[in-house]
Amino acid sequence: MIGVLKKNPQFRKLWFAQVVSAIGDWLNRIATLVLIGELGAHGAQLGVGIMYAVEYSLRLLPTAAFSPLAGPLADRLSRRAIMIASDFARAAVVLCLLLIRGPEHLHFLYGIIFVQMSLGIFFESARSGALPNTVSKDDLHEAYSLSAATWSTMLAVGGFLGGVLVVVIGTDGVFIVDAATYLLSAAFLWGLRLPDVPKQKERFRLLDVLLFRDLRRGFTHVRNLGIAPILLSKVLWSPCGGYVILFPMIAKRYEAGEVSLQDTGTAIGLLFAARGVGTGLGPILAGRLGGSSEAALIRQTWGGMLLGSVGYLFLPLAPSLAVATLCVTVAHMGGSAQWVGSTTYWQRRIDDAYRGRVFATEFLLMTLSFSVFALLSGFLYDRTKDMDLVIWIFVALTTSGGLIARKLFAQLPRGNAA
Repeated sequence: MIGVLKKNPQFRKLWFAQVVSAIGDWLNRIATLVLIGELGAHGAQLGVGIMYAVEYSLRLLPTAAFSPLAGPLADRLSRRAIMIASDFARAAVVLCLLLIRGPEHLHFLYGIIFVQMSLGIFFESARSGALPNTVSKDDLHEAYSLSAATWSTMLAVGGFLGGVLVVVIGTDGVFIVDAATYLLSAAFLWGLRLPDVPKQKERFRLLDVLLFRDLRRGFTHVRNLGIAPILLSKVLWSPCGGYVILFPMIAKRYEAGEVSLQDTGTAIGLLFAARGVGTGLGPILAGRLGGSSEAALIRQTWGGMLLGSVGYLFLPLAPSLAVATLCVTVAHMGGSAQWVGSTTYWQRRIDDAYRGRVFATEFLLMTLSFSVFALLSGFLYDRTKDMDLVIWIFVALTTSGGLIARKLFAQLPRGNAA
């Protein structure tokens, strides 16, 4: 996959920007989770499950709120300019986290997360739309696999470093580092050269955004191609949101009995790092074992969901943090395989003029469903205090999603290997 960087200099710039901003994001995530835990311990009124669920939901819901605007803008304005502006704005917003000092500021913390992630959807819509313009069509699958592997590697590195740095420099220090990564990302993007975005048949109108007309045009394009069911892939995988918000509670289960886990942030970071390792390995192994034909991508999509269920099925039985991280790794090998498989499939087939809107539509559906399952998981944990029961409920939901996907995707068109 590294060869795609050597052959495509514009993709290389986009990739470097992804690397630095992604590692900062995960440093930020670990620090935020630790900060929320501290606020909860000092008198926050919400249950711990709901506190973490709200944090996760606020990282997702901005996509639902702003996808109808971000997608159309990414198909009409300079994608490079959108990404750079988003990076500068996020750097400023992240520094506002330095103002959080007590439980009375919890609502302020949640507001900052919402704004930060709202800016992020503009960046991601533009980046997703720009990526196919930085590589040849033959390199597209490798480019997406590398992007997914990079995301997961930065999750692994950022998760581990986040746990360490929170101890070494504190949450405030981590937030400053995160702001710096956004500025470095903008520096890499400064020299990015992209073709002009395709001219649209319809003028941009805010009323079209508010009434979802622009997204509906993108969805109509997908439906006319006969591939609409593939946009449900990430929706059917969305019970994963219920697992992830339990990571801080899972970390505490092992904290008291194992060496070097005196700080909960370290254990949380290791679980997120395991998630990153899994998401990195998944697409690579799926590509090696199954190939990159459209039939293989479809099998990879629904099969990955079932593998994710297997990983989390055994998590409650893990006798140590090491075994728990192995379960998380296996689960997210499946999750990333379905992610890359479904995204590569629809990106190969749709017209460039609709990429931003189709990406935004997919993420709109995904984030709404992930948020619902995250909140459900937090609610069930607070009511039952039985983490194992909650995990197994979500295993059943994820397994059902994989089986539904297998049936839905059976009629998708299949071409030759790209």
